[in-house]
Amino acid sequence: MMNTKIYFLCPNNSFISGGVKQIYRQVEILNNNGIQAAVLLQGESKQKWFHTTAPIVYSPYLFKILKYTLQNRKISLRKKMKLYFLKQKSVALDENTILVIPEIYGDKIDKIALGIKKVIFNQNCYYTFNQYDINTDYPQTPYTHPDVLATIVVSEDSLAYLNYTFAKAKVYRCVLGINSKIFYYSPEKQRQICFMPRKLTDDVCQVLQILKQRGSLKGWKLMAIDGKNEQEVAQIMRESTFFLSFNHREGFGLPPVEAMACGCYVVGYDGEAGKEYFKDEFSSVVKSGDIIAYVKKIEELLALYEASPQVIIQKGEKASNFVLQNYSMDNEEKSIIAIWNNLLKQL
Repeated sequence: MMNTKIYFLCPNNSFISGGVKQIYRQVEILNNNGIQAAVLLQGESKQKWFHTTAPIVYSPYLFKILKYTLQNRKISLRKKMKLYFLKQKSVALDENTILVIPEIYGDKIDKIALGIKKVIFNQNCYYTFNQYDINTDYPQTPYTHPDVLATIVVSEDSLAYLNYTFAKAKVYRCVLGINSKIFYYSPEKQRQICFMPRKLTDDVCQVLQILKQRGSLKGWKLMAIDGKNEQEVAQIMRESTFFLSFNHREGFGLPPVEAMACGCYVVGYDGEAGKEYFKDEFSSVVKSGDIIAYVKKIEELLALYEASPQVIIQKGEKASNFVLQNYSMDNEEKSIIAIWNNLLKQL
Protein backbone atom coordinates (compact mmCIF):
# COMPACT_ATOMS: atom_id res chain seq x y z
CA MET A 1 0.00 0.00 0.00
CA MET A 2 2.84 2.41 0.87
CA ASN A 3 4.24 2.31 -2.69
CA THR A 4 0.88 2.35 -4.45
CA LYS A 5 0.48 5.12 -7.01
CA ILE A 6 -3.01 5.95 -8.23
CA TYR A 7 -3.31 7.54 -11.68
CA PHE A 8 -6.64 8.99 -12.85
CA LEU A 9 -6.90 8.80 -16.64
CA CYS A 10 -8.45 12.09 -17.73
CA PRO A 11 -9.35 13.56 -21.13
CA ASN A 12 -7.89 16.99 -21.94
CA ASN A 13 -11.10 19.05 -22.12
CA SER A 14 -10.90 22.72 -23.06
CA PHE A 15 -14.59 23.16 -22.15
CA ILE A 16 -16.17 23.12 -18.71
CA SER A 17 -16.89 19.56 -17.61
CA GLY A 18 -18.18 18.52 -14.21
CA GLY A 19 -16.72 15.06 -14.74
CA VAL A 20 -13.20 16.37 -15.32
CA LYS A 21 -13.51 18.66 -12.31
CA GLN A 22 -14.43 15.69 -10.11
CA ILE A 23 -11.38 13.72 -11.25
CA TYR A 24 -9.10 16.57 -10.19
CA ARG A 25 -11.02 16.98 -6.95
CA GLN A 26 -10.66 13.30 -6.00
CA VAL A 27 -6.92 13.42 -6.69
CA GLU A 28 -6.60 16.49 -4.45
CA ILE A 29 -8.48 14.74 -1.63
CA LEU A 30 -6.33 11.61 -1.82
CA ASN A 31 -3.08 13.60 -1.70
CA ASN A 32 -4.34 15.74 1.18
CA ASN A 33 -4.87 12.50 3.10
CA GLY A 34 -1.46 10.98 2.41
CA ILE A 35 -2.44 8.76 -0.52
CA GLN A 36 -0.29 9.16 -3.65
CA ALA A 37 -2.44 10.08 -6.64
CA ALA A 38 -2.11 12.10 -9.83
CA VAL A 39 -4.16 13.11 -12.84
CA LEU A 40 -2.90 11.28 -15.95
CA LEU A 41 -3.10 13.39 -19.10
CA GLN A 42 -2.05 12.87 -22.69
CA GLY A 43 -0.18 16.18 -22.72
CA GLU A 44 -0.23 19.73 -21.38
CA SER A 45 -3.76 20.75 -20.39
CA LYS A 46 -5.26 24.01 -21.62
CA GLN A 47 -7.99 24.06 -18.97
CA LYS A 48 -8.26 27.45 -17.28
CA TRP A 49 -11.76 27.22 -15.90
CA PHE A 50 -10.96 26.07 -12.38
CA HIS A 51 -8.01 26.15 -10.00
CA THR A 52 -6.41 22.87 -8.94
CA THR A 53 -3.53 21.65 -6.81
CA ALA A 54 -3.72 18.09 -8.15
CA PRO A 55 -0.38 16.58 -9.26
CA ILE A 56 -0.29 15.84 -12.99
CA VAL A 57 1.64 13.17 -14.90
CA TYR A 58 1.67 12.45 -18.62
CA SER A 59 1.40 9.40 -20.86
CA PRO A 60 1.08 10.13 -24.57
CA TYR A 61 1.86 6.41 -25.00
CA LEU A 62 -1.20 5.22 -23.07
CA PHE A 63 -3.53 7.64 -24.84
CA LYS A 64 -2.21 6.55 -28.25
CA ILE A 65 -2.80 2.89 -27.31
CA LEU A 66 -6.28 3.89 -26.15
CA LYS A 67 -6.98 5.56 -29.48
CA TYR A 68 -5.90 2.48 -31.45
CA THR A 69 -7.96 0.24 -29.16
CA LEU A 70 -11.11 2.34 -29.48
CA GLN A 71 -10.74 2.37 -33.26
CA ASN A 72 -9.94 -1.37 -33.42
CA ARG A 73 -6.85 -0.52 -35.46
CA LYS A 74 -4.00 -2.92 -36.08
CA ILE A 75 -0.62 -1.70 -34.84
CA SER A 76 1.77 -1.65 -37.78
CA LEU A 77 5.57 -1.63 -37.51
CA ARG A 78 5.56 2.13 -38.02
CA LYS A 79 3.01 2.58 -35.24
CA LYS A 80 5.06 0.31 -32.96
CA MET A 81 8.10 2.53 -33.48
CA LYS A 82 6.04 5.62 -32.69
CA LEU A 83 4.68 3.95 -29.56
CA TYR A 84 8.22 3.06 -28.48
CA PHE A 85 9.27 6.72 -28.56
CA LEU A 86 6.07 7.87 -26.86
CA LYS A 87 6.65 5.35 -24.07
CA GLN A 88 10.01 6.98 -23.27
CA LYS A 89 8.15 10.25 -22.58
CA SER A 90 5.41 8.63 -20.49
CA VAL A 91 5.03 7.87 -16.80
CA ALA A 92 5.76 4.20 -16.06
CA LEU A 93 3.01 1.84 -14.93
CA ASP A 94 3.92 -1.19 -12.81
CA GLU A 95 2.58 -3.64 -10.22
CA ASN A 96 2.25 -0.79 -7.71
CA THR A 97 0.03 1.25 -10.04
CA ILE A 98 -3.74 1.56 -9.87
CA LEU A 99 -5.19 3.10 -13.01
CA VAL A 100 -8.54 4.84 -12.54
CA ILE A 101 -10.45 4.92 -15.82
CA PRO A 102 -13.66 6.79 -16.76
CA GLU A 103 -16.72 4.80 -17.79
CA ILE A 104 -16.78 6.45 -21.22
CA TYR A 105 -14.34 3.90 -22.66
CA GLY A 106 -16.96 1.17 -22.38
CA ASP A 107 -15.94 -2.40 -23.17
CA LYS A 108 -12.34 -1.31 -23.87
CA ILE A 109 -11.55 -0.43 -20.23
CA ASP A 110 -10.09 -3.85 -19.37
CA LYS A 111 -8.00 -3.80 -22.57
CA ILE A 112 -6.10 -0.66 -21.52
CA ALA A 113 -2.76 -1.41 -19.81
CA LEU A 114 -3.24 -5.17 -19.51
CA GLY A 115 -2.23 -6.61 -16.14
CA ILE A 116 -2.39 -3.25 -14.35
CA LYS A 117 -4.86 -2.96 -11.47
CA LYS A 118 -7.80 -0.72 -12.28
CA VAL A 119 -10.73 1.10 -10.74
CA ILE A 120 -13.58 2.41 -12.89
CA PHE A 121 -14.74 5.92 -11.97
CA ASN A 122 -18.25 5.79 -13.40
CA GLN A 123 -19.67 9.31 -13.29
CA ASN A 124 -22.59 8.50 -15.57
CA CYS A 125 -24.08 5.02 -15.50
CA TYR A 126 -25.90 5.78 -18.76
CA TYR A 127 -22.53 5.78 -20.55
CA THR A 128 -21.63 2.33 -19.19
CA PHE A 129 -22.34 0.58 -22.49
CA ASN A 130 -20.47 3.04 -24.70
CA GLN A 131 -18.51 1.18 -27.40
CA TYR A 132 -20.64 -1.98 -26.97
CA ASP A 133 -22.16 -3.66 -30.01
CA ILE A 134 -25.86 -4.42 -29.78
CA ASN A 135 -25.44 -7.80 -31.53
CA THR A 136 -22.51 -9.07 -29.46
CA ASP A 137 -22.66 -11.07 -26.24
CA TYR A 138 -20.20 -10.07 -23.52
CA PRO A 139 -19.76 -12.93 -21.04
CA GLN A 140 -17.14 -10.80 -19.28
CA THR A 141 -17.14 -7.03 -19.00
CA PRO A 142 -14.64 -4.62 -17.44
CA TYR A 143 -16.84 -4.40 -14.34
CA THR A 144 -16.20 -8.05 -13.48
CA HIS A 145 -12.68 -8.35 -14.92
CA PRO A 146 -9.98 -9.65 -12.50
CA ASP A 147 -7.84 -6.53 -13.09
CA VAL A 148 -10.68 -4.26 -11.95
CA LEU A 149 -10.74 -3.84 -8.18
CA ALA A 150 -14.01 -1.91 -7.99
CA THR A 151 -16.20 0.79 -9.48
CA ILE A 152 -16.87 4.18 -7.90
CA VAL A 153 -20.13 6.00 -8.72
CA VAL A 154 -21.52 9.40 -7.71
CA SER A 155 -25.24 8.92 -7.08
CA GLU A 156 -27.81 6.53 -5.67
CA ASP A 157 -29.26 6.13 -9.16
CA SER A 158 -25.91 4.97 -10.56
CA LEU A 159 -25.33 2.67 -7.60
CA ALA A 160 -28.69 0.97 -8.19
CA TYR A 161 -28.05 0.74 -11.95
CA LEU A 162 -24.66 -0.94 -11.65
CA ASN A 163 -25.59 -3.21 -8.75
CA TYR A 164 -28.55 -4.49 -10.76
CA THR A 165 -26.56 -4.85 -14.00
CA PHE A 166 -23.37 -6.40 -12.60
CA ALA A 167 -24.40 -8.42 -9.55
CA LYS A 168 -20.85 -9.65 -8.90
CA ALA A 169 -19.12 -6.27 -9.24
CA LYS A 170 -17.89 -4.23 -6.28
CA VAL A 171 -19.52 -0.82 -6.48
CA TYR A 172 -19.00 2.10 -4.09
CA ARG A 173 -20.86 5.39 -4.01
CA CYS A 174 -18.97 8.59 -3.19
CA VAL A 175 -20.65 11.86 -2.29
CA LEU A 176 -19.98 14.86 -4.51
CA GLY A 177 -19.29 18.04 -2.57
CA ILE A 178 -20.21 21.62 -3.39
CA ASN A 179 -17.58 24.24 -2.56
CA SER A 180 -19.49 26.58 -0.26
CA LYS A 181 -16.78 29.24 -0.63
CA ILE A 182 -17.79 29.57 -4.27
CA PHE A 183 -21.40 28.34 -4.43
CA TYR A 184 -23.19 29.92 -1.48
CA TYR A 185 -26.58 31.43 -0.71
CA SER A 186 -27.47 34.99 -1.57
CA PRO A 187 -30.92 36.51 -0.90
CA GLU A 188 -30.16 39.42 -3.26
CA LYS A 189 -31.97 38.08 -6.30
CA GLN A 190 -32.59 39.80 -9.60
CA ARG A 191 -35.48 39.10 -11.94
CA GLN A 192 -33.16 36.74 -13.75
CA ILE A 193 -33.52 33.17 -15.03
CA CYS A 194 -30.30 31.26 -15.71
CA PHE A 195 -29.70 28.05 -17.62
CA MET A 196 -26.98 26.05 -19.37
CA PRO A 197 -27.52 25.70 -23.12
CA ARG A 198 -24.91 23.01 -23.88
CA LYS A 199 -27.14 19.96 -23.28
CA LEU A 200 -30.52 19.30 -24.91
CA THR A 201 -30.21 22.50 -26.94
CA ASP A 202 -33.43 21.74 -28.85
CA ASP A 203 -35.40 21.55 -25.61
CA VAL A 204 -33.81 24.76 -24.31
CA CYS A 205 -34.73 26.58 -27.51
CA GLN A 206 -38.33 25.31 -27.53
CA VAL A 207 -39.01 26.17 -23.89
CA LEU A 208 -37.59 29.68 -24.14
CA GLN A 209 -39.14 30.49 -27.52
CA ILE A 210 -42.60 29.38 -26.37
CA LEU A 211 -42.27 31.56 -23.27
CA LYS A 212 -41.28 34.49 -25.48
CA GLN A 213 -44.14 33.88 -27.94
CA ARG A 214 -46.58 33.92 -25.05
CA GLY A 215 -45.09 37.09 -23.56
CA SER A 216 -44.40 35.28 -20.30
CA LEU A 217 -40.89 36.67 -19.76
CA LYS A 218 -41.69 40.39 -19.66
CA GLY A 219 -39.58 41.99 -16.97
CA TRP A 220 -37.30 38.95 -16.72
CA LYS A 221 -33.73 38.60 -17.96
CA LEU A 222 -32.49 35.32 -19.43
CA MET A 223 -28.87 34.45 -18.67
CA ALA A 224 -27.16 31.61 -20.53
CA ILE A 225 -24.23 30.13 -18.60
CA ASP A 226 -21.69 29.08 -21.18
CA GLY A 227 -17.90 29.37 -21.38
CA LYS A 228 -17.66 30.74 -17.83
CA ASN A 229 -15.24 29.82 -15.07
CA GLU A 230 -16.47 28.61 -11.67
CA GLN A 231 -16.50 32.05 -10.07
CA GLU A 232 -18.49 33.54 -12.94
CA VAL A 233 -20.98 30.65 -12.91
CA ALA A 234 -21.53 31.04 -9.17
CA GLN A 235 -22.03 34.80 -9.44
CA ILE A 236 -24.70 34.38 -12.12
CA MET A 237 -26.45 31.74 -10.01
CA ARG A 238 -26.38 33.90 -6.87
CA GLU A 239 -28.00 36.75 -8.79
CA SER A 240 -30.67 34.54 -10.39
CA THR A 241 -34.07 33.71 -8.94
CA PHE A 242 -34.62 30.64 -11.11
CA PHE A 243 -32.41 27.99 -12.70
CA LEU A 244 -33.77 25.89 -15.56
CA SER A 245 -32.49 22.32 -15.44
CA PHE A 246 -32.01 20.41 -18.68
CA ASN A 247 -30.31 17.40 -17.10
CA HIS A 248 -30.31 14.45 -19.48
CA ARG A 249 -29.73 10.98 -18.00
CA GLU A 250 -27.03 12.19 -15.65
CA GLY A 251 -24.67 10.37 -13.34
CA PHE A 252 -25.35 13.13 -10.83
CA GLY A 253 -25.95 16.48 -12.56
CA LEU A 254 -23.90 19.14 -10.77
CA PRO A 255 -25.32 22.39 -12.25
CA PRO A 256 -28.78 22.19 -10.60
CA VAL A 257 -27.14 21.35 -7.27
CA GLU A 258 -24.74 24.28 -7.59
CA ALA A 259 -27.70 26.51 -8.46
CA MET A 260 -29.57 25.29 -5.39
CA ALA A 261 -26.51 26.05 -3.25
CA CYS A 262 -26.71 29.64 -4.54
CA GLY A 263 -30.38 29.88 -3.59
CA CYS A 264 -31.99 29.43 -7.00
CA TYR A 265 -35.40 27.85 -7.29
CA VAL A 266 -34.62 24.98 -9.69
CA VAL A 267 -37.21 23.76 -12.17
CA GLY A 268 -36.89 21.19 -14.94
CA TYR A 269 -35.55 17.73 -15.73
CA ASP A 270 -34.01 15.67 -12.93
CA GLY A 271 -31.96 13.50 -15.32
CA GLU A 272 -32.79 10.43 -13.17
CA ALA A 273 -29.89 10.97 -10.74
CA GLY A 274 -31.50 14.23 -9.64
CA LYS A 275 -34.32 12.35 -7.92
CA GLU A 276 -32.20 12.41 -4.76
CA TYR A 277 -32.01 16.22 -4.60
CA PHE A 278 -35.08 17.48 -6.48
CA LYS A 279 -37.28 17.87 -3.40
CA ASP A 280 -40.88 19.08 -3.73
CA GLU A 281 -40.47 21.60 -0.92
CA PHE A 282 -37.95 23.70 -2.86
CA SER A 283 -37.89 22.62 -6.53
CA SER A 284 -40.12 21.45 -9.37
CA VAL A 285 -39.52 18.40 -11.56
CA VAL A 286 -40.78 18.26 -15.13
CA LYS A 287 -40.96 14.98 -17.06
CA SER A 288 -38.06 14.89 -19.51
CA GLY A 289 -39.13 15.97 -22.99
CA ASP A 290 -42.52 17.37 -21.96
CA ILE A 291 -41.96 20.83 -23.38
CA ILE A 292 -45.43 22.26 -22.77
CA ALA A 293 -45.48 20.99 -19.18
CA TYR A 294 -42.09 22.67 -18.70
CA VAL A 295 -43.39 26.00 -20.03
CA LYS A 296 -46.56 25.80 -17.93
CA LYS A 297 -44.55 25.08 -14.77
CA ILE A 298 -42.30 28.09 -15.38
CA GLU A 299 -45.34 30.31 -15.97
CA GLU A 300 -46.90 29.00 -12.76
CA LEU A 301 -43.74 29.80 -10.79
CA LEU A 302 -43.40 33.25 -12.34
CA ALA A 303 -47.00 34.00 -11.36
CA LEU A 304 -46.27 32.82 -7.81
CA TYR A 305 -43.23 35.10 -7.70
CA GLU A 306 -45.30 38.09 -8.87
CA ALA A 307 -47.87 37.41 -6.15
CA SER A 308 -45.40 36.63 -3.36
CA PRO A 309 -41.69 36.83 -4.23
CA GLN A 310 -40.64 35.86 -0.70
CA VAL A 311 -42.19 32.40 -1.12
CA ILE A 312 -39.80 31.64 -3.98
CA ILE A 313 -36.84 33.29 -2.23
CA GLN A 314 -37.45 31.24 0.92
CA LYS A 315 -37.68 28.01 -1.07
CA GLY A 316 -34.33 28.89 -2.64
CA GLU A 317 -32.86 29.30 0.84
CA LYS A 318 -34.23 25.88 1.84
CA ALA A 319 -32.62 24.37 -1.25
CA SER A 320 -29.29 25.95 -0.35
CA ASN A 321 -29.43 24.64 3.22
CA PHE A 322 -30.28 21.12 2.00
CA VAL A 323 -27.50 21.00 -0.58
CA LEU A 324 -24.75 22.49 1.57
CA GLN A 325 -25.61 20.12 4.41
CA ASN A 326 -25.88 16.92 2.36
CA TYR A 327 -23.34 17.59 -0.39
CA SER A 328 -20.61 19.29 1.62
CA MET A 329 -16.90 19.10 0.82
CA ASP A 330 -16.43 17.38 4.17
CA ASN A 331 -18.94 14.64 3.28
CA GLU A 332 -17.24 14.19 -0.09
CA GLU A 333 -13.80 13.84 1.50
CA LYS A 334 -15.00 11.35 4.12
CA SER A 335 -16.72 9.16 1.52
CA ILE A 336 -13.75 9.14 -0.86
CA ILE A 337 -11.20 8.33 1.84
CA ALA A 338 -13.41 5.56 3.23
CA ILE A 339 -13.67 3.98 -0.24
CA TRP A 340 -9.94 4.14 -0.97
CA ASN A 341 -8.90 2.94 2.48
CA ASN A 342 -11.16 -0.06 1.89
CA LEU A 343 -9.69 -0.72 -1.56
CA LEU A 344 -6.07 -0.33 -0.50
CA LYS A 345 -6.52 -2.71 2.44
CA GLN A 346 -7.43 -5.44 -0.05
CA LEU A 347 -4.12 -5.23 -1.94
